[in-house]
Amino acid sequence: MSEIHENNKPMNRKHPFLKTPKGYVLIILLVLTGVASFGPLSFQGIGNIVIAVSTAGVLDFGLMVMLKRKRRVPDGALLTGLIIALVLSPASSWLITAAAAVIAIISKHVLRIKKKPIFNPAAVGLLAVLLLFSSGHEWWGGLSALPGWTLVFLVVGGYLVVNKVNKFPLIFGFLGTYFALFTGISFYHALDVNDIFRIPFINAVLFLSFFMLSDPPTSPGKYREQILFGIVAAVSSVAVNVWIGGLSFLLAGLLAANLGYSLYRVRTR
Repeated sequence: MSEIHENNKPMNRKHPFLKTPKGYVLIILLVLTGVASFGPLSFQGIGNIVIAVSTAGVLDFGLMVMLKRKRRVPDGALLTGLIIALVLSPASSWLITAAAAVIAIISKHVLRIKKKPIFNPAAVGLLAVLLLFSSGHEWWGGLSALPGWTLVFLVVGGYLVVNKVNKFPLIFGFLGTYFALFTGISFYHALDVNDIFRIPFINAVLFLSFFMLSDPPTSPGKYREQILFGIVAAVSSVAVNVWIGGLSFLLAGLLAANLGYSLYRVRTR
């Protein structure tokens, strides 16, 4: 997740990091990482976490200094790096992992409107390396390599995160539209989309919903806007899946919603 500050004030002793939304998300993701580590290639996945998190953190702090922005602990960048590593295949080259982190952090500092990033940084980095290097996306942080019953850990962790950042309308809008559209397509036998309702696609869509779609700086806070944001992300994802295919449809849908929300902010505020 990206920056989450109240009134842009620095944290004080009454608001320790682990009690903030970012700290809360970090705890949940680390628990999921621990569960996911029982899957295959987890050792390589842990190595990629170190690479992505360290690359993102160092680069984010360096850009804050270079651009003369207020310096703070790059906790948002650390979460971005962690999410990138949990989505990429654990077998991904360390160069691809580092490249995804670099692209993500640069996008956060360069692609901005009203001092906020336009796009979810992790989604930008992941989509970029997918298109440039055909990198594998396994969403192993969503427990895709483990038995189906382990989804309970993902759902419980996701519920806690969404409750903390108050994004239930967004999640319901997205998941409701997403599954309704694919159900309609399946019902009319227009395309074979049965895999969408199975592992690992279920894991991917839930992980994206809970930990990327709900990112406060790149998604709306008002309930009505949240619902519209979720619908746009779902329709865009399904459209990309149906007309283009490939593994990019969830990330493309998220970025389309990010762009739409940013343009809306420019027009209305």
